[in-house]
Amino acid sequence: MVRQRSLALTLCLLAATAFSTAALAQTVPSDARAGSWEGFMEDRNFDQFITLTLPTRSDGEGALQVLGRSIPVTEVVWSGDRVTARVGRAEDNLRIEARRQDGELAGQLAQGASIQAFLLRRIPDYPAPRNRAEAWGQDLDALAQRYAALNRSFSNAERALFLERLEAIRSQLGHLTDDQISLQIASALALDEEPHTRLLLLRNATALRRLPIRVWWFPDGLRIVRTTSEYRHLLGCRIEDFANVPARQARDLAGRAYAGNPSWRDYMTTYTLTSPEALHGLGVIETNEDVELGVSDCRARGRQTIRPMPLARSDRTVESWWDLSPLRESPHGITAHVLGEDARRLPPYLRKVNENYAFEYLEDSGVLYLQLNRSQPSAQEAPRAFADRLVGEIERRRPRAIVLDLRFNTGGDSGVSRELLRRVNEATTTIPRFVITGRATFSAGISAVAQFLSGGAATIVGEPAGDDLEHWSEGGYILLPNSRLEADFQTVLHSYSPAPCPEATSCVDMSVDRLAPDLPVTASWEDYRSRRDPALEVIVRSLSR
Repeated sequence: MVRQRSLALTLCLLAATAFSTAALAQTVPSDARAGSWEGFMEDRNFDQFITLTLPTRSDGEGALQVLGRSIPVTEVVWSGDRVTARVGRAEDNLRIEARRQDGELAGQLAQGASIQAFLLRRIPDYPAPRNRAEAWGQDLDALAQRYAALNRSFSNAERALFLERLEAIRSQLGHLTDDQISLQIASALALDEEPHTRLLLLRNATALRRLPIRVWWFPDGLRIVRTTSEYRHLLGCRIEDFANVPARQARDLAGRAYAGNPSWRDYMTTYTLTSPEALHGLGVIETNEDVELGVSDCRARGRQTIRPMPLARSDRTVESWWDLSPLRESPHGITAHVLGEDARRLPPYLRKVNENYAFEYLEDSGVLYLQLNRSQPSAQEAPRAFADRLVGEIERRRPRAIVLDLRFNTGGDSGVSRELLRRVNEATTTIPRFVITGRATFSAGISAVAQFLSGGAATIVGEPAGDDLEHWSEGGYILLPNSRLEADFQTVLHSYSPAPCPEATSCVDMSVDRLAPDLPVTASWEDYRSRRDPALEVIVRSLSR
């Protein structure tokens, strides 16, 4: 077990630092032995999806794709149907040994005595399409033949409906625009209501253009919180409509492209509603060029026409919540902010947005405020060192309460927060405990909520989290051969409710009885503009009763 954990850790470290070679995954050479293969590799907890690309020449370079990243594969040697290769750096001593048989590649990834077996299938060699319809047809084939078989979060009925939807799209290829096809595929992937199951368009990857504005849903509507300097006059405006389609109706249309609960859909539509291609594909606007907005409650006058920015395609995640704080750098010149640049007046939840984890003792209230924005190690401070410093501060200050703020934690690696929260739970057994959740609390962020709740009594404050106690994750993706869009699928159930894991299902099991807020709180537009945090204020008031 220890040796296997070491091998898994090596893969994690290599994947975290390796270059991205997503396009390599479906560039299949004519050599029947080489090419790209996909399938599952045994892991200590559950099978891990991998894609292995092998070159035709021994001096060529392939890739092992795991955890969303690519690790170089070199020194590839074929001997008949057998192959050996090196993975990653020479000092890691990671080797592949495999054999091709009956259209599959069976083998193992070895590091010394530690071995993880895998069984992979060849990715089809998609020929150059003769026209647009054939290109999209190959993408639909990839979804029907590969994605549908790999995605374990589909029920049998959902898988059948998914295949029906793909055939419906195929029958309309001559009448649909590319934008419409992409968004209809996204809606088909959302059929199982699992928000990790998705077509990567605007958040985990940027495949579509965006407008030079950034927005957030408040109780009174959709507000513009950030712009380029050219559109500074729109800061603070409430968007009433998109080309005369009311903003809330546009939100409902945009929500069809995503699985998940209303909180997560609100979060995800802040991306979709700022993309002309997405708006066009959803039928909100007639073309994917300039977008006409109706705005109110700001100094802008009349209707506003906004030009989209050039496409900056990227495989990096962009979080919409970053735009709530002027302290978070925004790419592409979107620097004008409705809160200005005065960091001194910002509430705690908007001050540490550039850090994965941070804490501060709030003198006025006597509260120890801990913010986990991302379940990933920080380059500035290792999780263990941070935990030592945090526990030392709790022991020294003896705060009136601890507040764990997870409202912006969209995920990462739940193992990063597990040890930290174990120590926090041990250090706070005798003081009131609160956790703040929000629409962007998702994936490993929900794992962190469950870990905190499992450590003793705690009050949940804020908005409903972006997913439920039962959800699927830990999958992989296939790259569609022509659009180059990534379709994410899921393979492991996270069962955090008291219900047991189903039999014969890869499952991560915890047991907490709730996720809904005990004290529901949502920041209004006036709260935000006046730099107040009503969630923290509710907590402090409860301590004074």
